[in-house]
Amino acid sequence: MMAQYETLKAEAGDALLFYRMGDFFELFFDDAKVAASCLDIALTKRGKEKGQDVPMCGVPVHAAESYLAKLIRNGHRVAIAEQVETPAEAKARGGSKALVKRAIIRLVTPGTLTEESLLEAGSANWLAAVGKAGEDYAIAAADISTGRFELVACGPGDLTAELARLDAAEVIAEDKVPGVATGRGQGGFDSVEGERALKSRFGVKTLDGFGSPSRAELAAAGGLLTYLDATQKEAASFLAAPRRIERARRMAIDPASRESLELTRSAQGGIKGSLLHCIDRCTTPGGRRLLADDLAAPLTDRAQIEARLALVQHFAEDQLVREDARSRLKAMPDIARALGRIVAGRHGPRDLAQLRDGLKAADELACKLGEGERLPDLLASLLPDCGGHDSLIDLFARALVESPPLDAAKGGAIAEGFDAELDELRAAAAGGRKAIAGLEAKYREQTGIAALKIRHNNVLGYHIEVPAKHAPKLMEEDSGFTHRQTMASAVRFNSPDLHEEARRLTEAGGEALASEQRHLAALTDTAVAAAPRIARTADAIARIDVAASHAARAIEGGWTLPALEDQPCLEIEGGRHPVVEAALEAEGERFVANDCALGPQDRLWLITGPNMGGKSTFLRQVALISLLAQCGSYVPAAKARIGIVDRLFSRVGASDNLARGRSTFMVEMVETAAILAQATKNSLVILDEIGRGTSTYDGLAIAWGVTEAMHDDIQARTLFATHYHELTRLAERLDALSLHHVRAREYKGDLVLLHEVADGAADRSYGIAVAKLAGLPPKLLSRAKAVLEKLEEGRSQTGGIAAGLDALPLFAAAPEQPEADPLAEAIDELDPDSLTPREALDALYRLKALARE
Repeated sequence: MMAQYETLKAEAGDALLFYRMGDFFELFFDDAKVAASCLDIALTKRGKEKGQDVPMCGVPVHAAESYLAKLIRNGHRVAIAEQVETPAEAKARGGSKALVKRAIIRLVTPGTLTEESLLEAGSANWLAAVGKAGEDYAIAAADISTGRFELVACGPGDLTAELARLDAAEVIAEDKVPGVATGRGQGGFDSVEGERALKSRFGVKTLDGFGSPSRAELAAAGGLLTYLDATQKEAASFLAAPRRIERARRMAIDPASRESLELTRSAQGGIKGSLLHCIDRCTTPGGRRLLADDLAAPLTDRAQIEARLALVQHFAEDQLVREDARSRLKAMPDIARALGRIVAGRHGPRDLAQLRDGLKAADELACKLGEGERLPDLLASLLPDCGGHDSLIDLFARALVESPPLDAAKGGAIAEGFDAELDELRAAAAGGRKAIAGLEAKYREQTGIAALKIRHNNVLGYHIEVPAKHAPKLMEEDSGFTHRQTMASAVRFNSPDLHEEARRLTEAGGEALASEQRHLAALTDTAVAAAPRIARTADAIARIDVAASHAARAIEGGWTLPALEDQPCLEIEGGRHPVVEAALEAEGERFVANDCALGPQDRLWLITGPNMGGKSTFLRQVALISLLAQCGSYVPAAKARIGIVDRLFSRVGASDNLARGRSTFMVEMVETAAILAQATKNSLVILDEIGRGTSTYDGLAIAWGVTEAMHDDIQARTLFATHYHELTRLAERLDALSLHHVRAREYKGDLVLLHEVADGAADRSYGIAVAKLAGLPPKLLSRAKAVLEKLEEGRSQTGGIAAGLDALPLFAAAPEQPEADPLAEAIDELDPDSLTPREALDALYRLKALARE
């Protein structure tokens, strides 16, 4: 046995080997140590190897999926070694000492999962293969749980962005790829091999129908298909025909921007708190997966976006249609995942029933939605894909019981009336069970033993069991019973009549079960043959669900239909940050909406103001509104006119990457360099506090240079929040730069943040006031205020930011602060030159009220 194990372990390589022994999967040696630690199960030992105990642990076969899930989540791969012959077959082959043959039937990896219990229902599970030809890269990505298959060509600079879009569970490559964490594939990363594999897989003679993939795409596809063959062994993996993704038709978003904007994951790493969580009102798992894909890759084709928006508008403007559709969608099973399991051969009768119920519900939904007189073009194109399965639905409805069992091993999945012969076999089996029940009653009466029972187990089959004290009566020679087994409290017997009835029952039951298996196999073949059409139905249902979800969210939040333009403009009235607004509403507070207007003559906004004043929120909400519009969603604003954004960059917040030897400042500079290298005039760039983390002069110089480059060279729509007030001087010579600030006021010594974006530069940063809000000690604040006065005095007298500090003793006690005079402070805060008549009148009333106090 250990020789057989070693052979299989060599084949499994670095994967943990689940070695089937009876009702357990056993692990040995180092695999056992790793698994026992990860799964928190007992580590035991069995036998010896070279004089040393062999470590061993095991998990029950019936509960293996839960253990597999934990191992996969912890980054392990698992090879499943199953018995591929029965003990009887092994004995017939090699005698009583013959070892049952075992073989690795599957390599379980993060990117090749199909089991429902191992997957997140609302998230795609991508396996991505990176291929290369010359200097060109490409990605082949497949989700075998639903059959989606994509090819995307990209340059070295775009590779990480595309992998971030996919958020793949597993990435493989032939060799190491710079800047990308990959696992090693199983070969096949060759354009010639990839072309051959694609033609063989899809039964075509030319790849023209797939858009004539590039050599790099073919190499990636070859590596992917080879890996699937190696991991799935004899099992099939469901793949629809590959779709080539044109990067120019999707908004490019780099990994740092995705993380900054918290599109599908929050800063804490979960879905809650992300944009996806905020807008998701989908009622189907397929819809949730598609919504996440849409957010990860917004469109740049105006016609496609407007087609999506028209479908959302259709649902938003007709409540009855929307609510009826959402109600029907909510009752639908996940036919995409069920189909994936069926094709892979890891399904049960219930998966076939899910196809039956889901396809029937899809057809009924299509009929209902098709009743309208004027349908949006996108809906009209989706409805035909929702139907066309009448014969399959009818067959499955006749063949399957209403609620089939999860496992086909015990029968009961095929409906009565579908097969007359099967019904007869079941009747015979039922008659046998009645006959055995009759025998039990007869034997009780005959023996006078009321406790006599006829039982069944896998060793003895049907047998008679009586308490031990009654056993002597049945042991008599003329009793008609044959002794089989003695236990502590009971004794077991057989009889000729019971043996005959049990034989007839077993034969009828076995034949009935075999008949059911043949019917289920035929139904499976029918489903597999219809897989491409079923997959199109699943895709259509998901798109309808996403549109209905957007409509429901729009009505719920008072969102508006955006207008799209081909020119680089961005005009938002009353814009809100959807996630922040939802969080404030949960606390009973109101979000302060703000406007934004970026265009050719005003494309760079320089925004100043205090920390916590709302600058970062404003920057992010503008980016998210643009992204939502290009996903085909309504947006959280009173009005929005969006020019198509080709690339979205968000340099907001940064953290250390110590593993790669990068400080916060270095991370910031790397991300800023990427923006300057990749942004175009059709891009949207949001920058927050560029230049922090180094000396004031260095930081100001960098921020100055970035501002000039964004304005003069790249000319992208840009929002730049900064505390470097010196940058406001650039407005005097940069024509397309305008100054804005987030409003704040100090009242009675306290800072009041208004969260309003207004024209002009802020009068100061209010840093000490914010520090007071944060709870810094009064003595420290007094010291800081004194230092600030000296710094500002030196700057005004000499122009040097550090001038005047020599006269300030570093360790002098903080001067006594006079009692605050609210009226004097209020007058000091006024800037008469910036007041409108209305604001001046309000100020007079406020001063008069303070004087009375």
